[in-house]
Amino acid sequence: MRAAITALAAAMALAVAGCGDAHTAPPTTTAPSVTPSTHEIALARSSNGLLSIFPAKPGEKTCAIPEGGIHFQPLRGTCSTSIRWADTHEPELTVTFTEKWPRCLPADDCVAGGTLHHTWQVVEGATMVTASSPLHVLATRQSGATAPQYYK
Repeated sequence: MRAAITALAAAMALAVAGCGDAHTAPPTTTAPSVTPSTHEIALARSSNGLLSIFPAKPGEKTCAIPEGGIHFQPLRGTCSTSIRWADTHEPELTVTFTEKWPRCLPADDCVAGGTLHHTWQVVEGATMVTASSPLHVLATRQSGATAPQYYK
């Protein structure tokens, strides 16, 4: 009986102390060591025809934003592209496209100044994770003011 109590006490002490390999910390999330390339940006740009005005590599440039509605003239603005690895366990990255344009056109009688912006975030990832899994567009999120391309 005494041996059984001693064995039980030893097992409980080990469990409380956290000894053994059964309780390992979850893997930490680290971005892959490979730098995202223009290939991933090209994939994101090809997912939506409206994204063709954005730079094909990370950076910002002056652009002509197509406008719908009654004006049908491009708006002068800036278009930027950025890319970053997502904080996930699977290979996943986000390509962000942001366009900015003046709140008021030069011909408008408008007292409000400043700029408006619209952002598309294209999430890319592998549907089945293997060593050579290609990335696919998984989702697109939008935020900001209504994009001029959507004016009716």
